[in-house]
Amino acid sequence: MASIVTRKAVTFINNQTPATITESTLDLDKCYNENEIVIEVHAAALNPVDFLLHEFSNPRLSTKNPKGYSRDYSGIIVRKGAKVAPIWDIGDHVNGMFSHVYGEQGTLTNYLILDPVKQSSISHIVQNSSAAIDVGKKVPDEIEDRSGTKRDDFVKNAAWPLVFGTAYSCLMEQGQVWDKDSRILVLGASTAVSNCLVQIAKNQLHVGTVVGICSSKSLTYNKEIGFDYTVAYDQGDGFIANLRELMKTPEFVGKKFDLICDSVGTSEFFPVIQEFLKPRNENSYYVTVSGNEKYDYKNPTLGNFVTISGPVRRFNPWRTFNYKGIIVSPNQAYMDLGNRMITLGRFAPRIDSVYKFEEFQEAIDRLRSNRAKGKVVITIKE
Repeated sequence: MASIVTRKAVTFINNQTPATITESTLDLDKCYNENEIVIEVHAAALNPVDFLLHEFSNPRLSTKNPKGYSRDYSGIIVRKGAKVAPIWDIGDHVNGMFSHVYGEQGTLTNYLILDPVKQSSISHIVQNSSAAIDVGKKVPDEIEDRSGTKRDDFVKNAAWPLVFGTAYSCLMEQGQVWDKDSRILVLGASTAVSNCLVQIAKNQLHVGTVVGICSSKSLTYNKEIGFDYTVAYDQGDGFIANLRELMKTPEFVGKKFDLICDSVGTSEFFPVIQEFLKPRNENSYYVTVSGNEKYDYKNPTLGNFVTISGPVRRFNPWRTFNYKGIIVSPNQAYMDLGNRMITLGRFAPRIDSVYKFEEFQEAIDRLRSNRAKGKVVITIKE
């Protein structure tokens, strides 16, 4: 590979400047230090945080430096520093989540430079095993997007790191012990985070019962991907009334949930939470990745992110339930688990659509529409 290359990246300055493709010259033999690797990025995925941070970048408060887009990536290591661990080598196929807030680098670029110790959400891409372990509901070997097109390993593996890591944090970071008698309730069963969560819960942790709240149009689909029961929020008197009816059935009488996970944003549960969530002293939890209300991606406000109610619920000494807002942090553990589950046929990320690098704005618009069912992925390497 030539040493001098053209680096292309999607960047923005502040919310008064549009995201655009910028170019610069990069010397691959001099652009990294002894602790870093250089990854030729083949695919990257969008997350709502990408354009929300763009929206909140006030020109009076923001620097004038270009700021990168995106966090999920997959690609091939093309350079490595002398002190990089032997586990990472030139030619390795890797994927991960690049953690940054208004960083000069994002993953919507053809070359990503990082320290794999500091950016520990990185793992080797593995081929899907043809001899998948029978977990009761085999996931497909290849993923199709909404147009029915099968995609390659780079597209598939760029689609899941951040949302899988978020789901992992919901399940694994509160010290809860999972078994066949455990019960989980998911608000927003159709989101990408919930898609990962139910597959981890059912196929890896063997949780006995996972219930998903979703629209009536998605009831059947969400049962097919692993939810034991699905409850509609747009039928009858609403999801709380419908959930109460489910709790009257023999499977649920006298039983409550160990975990309620909110992946869409709602506060409706709090007045009645003791009907559904086990007592606090049993280490039950209400965790949220979205706050108190559903985001309006077309007109986002800081109120979605900065509220006093979250800290009050978490730290109030008189609280009646455990509460935690989930923010995923770099961790190789969930990357290794995701790749291992893919290998064993226990996990398949859902992809909504795939766009070319030059179509990045169309990809952003698709995600902002709030109609995407799965991840929006952008191919970088042609």
